[in-house]
Amino acid sequence: MAEAVSPSPPSAIDDAMGKRFNNRERRVQRRRRALIYQVLVVLCAAFAFGYFSLNVVRNLEATGLTGGFSFLWQEAGFSMSFSLIPMTAEATYGRIYIAGILNTLFVASMALVLATLLGVAVGLARSAPARPIRVMAKVYVEAVRNVPLLLILIFTQTVALRSLPVVRDALNLGGGFFLSNRGIYLPAPLAGPNTTFAAGLFVLGLVSAVAAYLTRPRVPVSRARERAPMLVAAMLAAGSMLAAAVLLEWERPKLGGFDFNGGIKLMPELVALLVALVVYNAAFIAEIVRAGIISVDKGQVEAARALGFRHGFIQRRIVLPQAMRLMIPPITNQYVHLVKASSLATVVGFPDLVNVFLGTSLNQTGRAVEIVILTALVYLTINVALGSASAAYNSRKGLKQR
Repeated sequence: MAEAVSPSPPSAIDDAMGKRFNNRERRVQRRRRALIYQVLVVLCAAFAFGYFSLNVVRNLEATGLTGGFSFLWQEAGFSMSFSLIPMTAEATYGRIYIAGILNTLFVASMALVLATLLGVAVGLARSAPARPIRVMAKVYVEAVRNVPLLLILIFTQTVALRSLPVVRDALNLGGGFFLSNRGIYLPAPLAGPNTTFAAGLFVLGLVSAVAAYLTRPRVPVSRARERAPMLVAAMLAAGSMLAAAVLLEWERPKLGGFDFNGGIKLMPELVALLVALVVYNAAFIAEIVRAGIISVDKGQVEAARALGFRHGFIQRRIVLPQAMRLMIPPITNQYVHLVKASSLATVVGFPDLVNVFLGTSLNQTGRAVEIVILTALVYLTINVALGSASAAYNSRKGLKQR
């Protein structure tokens, strides 16, 4: 009689295959659950949007109002005190909308560049070897960060600018530059026979300066050889600007009646808004820069000093490249705050998008829903673009994982 053969225990290979199959099944189930949750969230959001949209339509019908964006082609009946495009009282609301967007972009871009330059300088000063420089930078940062932006804006307009002399006693800064309580007056370039040549010379000088800067030594060399490309770049840029300024014809402001005529006038509302945005946001950028600098391992700095590298070289070539990876995300967040804070132009009377479109145009047309949506889309587009550019730069400069 044959004996019964007992089944052999499963092998290690069978166990591994079983575990792999089970893990794969779990991952598939998790993905299905995640997809179901996402679909449910989208459906809930669509339902909420549809519900509120129907309520808006019903309320508009109950009050006898009509929706739509046809009002953008209607005549606005008012002009703007500052605009980058020609504006008259016969302009449409659509043109007012475009002019407001351009004014907002103009203020935000200028404030962004100036705040970055000032913030980086103050941040480097906070980590400078000299104690007096560190103390002054710290006092500035702590004094500005703990004061509301609105208070700085009101102080700049009502105290700092109004304390300047009147137009007849305006400060003559030389070269056609004047400063008064009505704004800053600058010479304006005029179109002439040398305009094209001056513009070409200016562009050629800037390109040469950039090329000289990009070809600078990448390894530590003597101080003279390291500074030579930088000096060449600075001389080319300064020479091109000076040559272009000499070749161009300029219209200088001249006092006539109660104000200056000719040239370029920077209205006090624009100056107050720029000063407040730059001073306030530069303090936060300075703290971000300081935090990025101190995040770099001190051992690297000490090793560089032991090799005889200078402080400036260490900051430019060792510290800042590593600190940038940590600085970019919070600086981008500060940029987004700056763009949104530019809407405070309404407080000082500068005609930005919120002032002329969300304010005056809404009061005249009563199209609250449409105007609010159009205004929100502008800020949403600007901030999404800033975030996308920051994410692309951060992924490019980030550490590559194997």
